[in-house]
Amino acid sequence: MNGPKSPESYPDRKLDCESEMSDKIMEALFEAEAAGWDRVEAAKAMIAAAKFVYMGESGTDPNE
Repeated sequence: MNGPKSPESYPDRKLDCESEMSDKIMEALFEAEAAGWDRVEAAKAMIAAAKFVYMGESGTDPNE
């Protein structure tokens, strides 16, 4: 995975991060499918997992 082009904020930083993460997400989706999960089922699970990770990282998890 490539990191940001600059340690400082820049106009396409969010897009760059999304692009890098998208590559990893697709890899995980292919791995899930190879393991026997349906692609839509796996994508929904990824969305749910991402939500919980975000809540934990941003301090918005009501269970913390």
